Amino acid sequence: MASYTLEPALPDDLGDIVAGDPADKQRDKIFLGKIVEGGKRRSLWLDISGEQVVGILGKRGTGKSYTLGVLIEGLAAGSGATPLAEHHTLRGGLVFDIMDIFWSTVIPLDGNGSAEIQKQYAAMKKGRIETQALGVDVWIPAGFENSEIDPSNANSLRIDPSSLGIDDWGALFGINIYAEPRGMLISDLLLHVAHNGYTDDQGKRVEPVEAYDFDALLRCLNSANFISGYDNSTVRAVRQRIQSYAQLDIFRGAPTPISTLIRPGRVSVLMINRVPDELKQVLVSVLMGRILRERSAASFAQKRLDLQPDLTLEERQRLENAIRSRIPRTWVLMDEAHVLAGTGEGSVARDAMIKYAKEGRNFGLSLAVATQQPSALDSRLMSQVETMILHQLTASRDASVAAANIKSPAPEIIKVDSSASDVAGLLRRLGQGEALFSCGNAPKLPRFCVVGIRPRISAHGGYEA
Repeated sequence: MASYTLEPALPDDLGDIVAGDPADKQRDKIFLGKIVEGGKRRSLWLDISGEQVVGILGKRGTGKSYTLGVLIEGLAAGSGATPLAEHHTLRGGLVFDIMDIFWSTVIPLDGNGSAEIQKQYAAMKKGRIETQALGVDVWIPAGFENSEIDPSNANSLRIDPSSLGIDDWGALFGINIYAEPRGMLISDLLLHVAHNGYTDDQGKRVEPVEAYDFDALLRCLNSANFISGYDNSTVRAVRQRIQSYAQLDIFRGAPTPISTLIRPGRVSVLMINRVPDELKQVLVSVLMGRILRERSAASFAQKRLDLQPDLTLEERQRLENAIRSRIPRTWVLMDEAHVLAGTGEGSVARDAMIKYAKEGRNFGLSLAVATQQPSALDSRLMSQVETMILHQLTASRDASVAAANIKSPAPEIIKVDSSASDVAGLLRRLGQGEALFSCGNAPKLPRFCVVGIRPRISAHGGYEA
């Protein structure tokens, strides 16, 4: 490991570093690791008392996914003070597991497991951290399970077709919903089935139904009078796709309540590696939209309680019940975020993530995104990142993007193994598991610092096998 000297040195009276909340409340915090610069050894904690957007960047194999796992463990560490975290307000968590590597967080490390488990266990013991129970649940979209290889404790996720927005339908069909004839037909179907109702070919009135399914769309497609205005080839193409999606288990049966997926003090890992790209987009868009709507309603109800002292007892009880029935403050976490929120063509997942990042903090929502290609991540999302955890980056373009988004003041002097360096040079020299930590919400931290990320207490699944 290299030695790092950053000047001015961190003040001796600073003690452990707690950063992340502009109000510096330090009520809820997650242990990230130890400062590895020369001088006094200190712990680094991420203050999650206030909502925020965290970016974890680093090239493959330098610890990016591992660090995201550290955040997951901290969120799932339970109530009160533990070696991993301190929680007075229990939050929920949802991981979009693009590479299917975070399911292993349910496996505690011990000295009696496989060679890989024993190796990880030895690192945990070396770091003087003990294992503890974690609140983690594994979910797989229904119909994409594989009983031969899946963990036995996995839950099945189902979504309601009527929860898809108009742009989600465009993504699902891979079309421009506003310009192509198929898109116009789908838009017409949704309008008549869910809102206006329609007259069928027998002259019978069919009333609208908000909670519609694919069968309702097919009935309309096969019998509504307005369908005659579309070309037969357009109708046939839409019918074939609807029939295909109607067979998917994820859209069949009772949909999974968002309050079951997201619960206080628990993190749900949603494995989506096997899901086709267009359906990945829709899943992320739908779930992030539902989270935002749920928390928006809960936040509004809480503000009414806080700001209207003249509410009647009945009104207060109604608002309190509305808050209890909705999801808690929540973190959404995603590895390889450039896959769904990249700089390429339109993406409903990317749009949902940007909206979530821009608006969610007002409603008690936080976001953590990790990527090995920061230059490929949409700049609108990068601009929302306040806390950066930067592992080694050697590609000049990625290092430049990372350096340009650092929110903390830079040190006056940076030395790596006694040799003068700049920020880009420091990023190239960081060792595995080491990171540059920068936070725009760190009232007592005078500059960015270098941290060694703590060992995990659960199995890390992001290694080559």
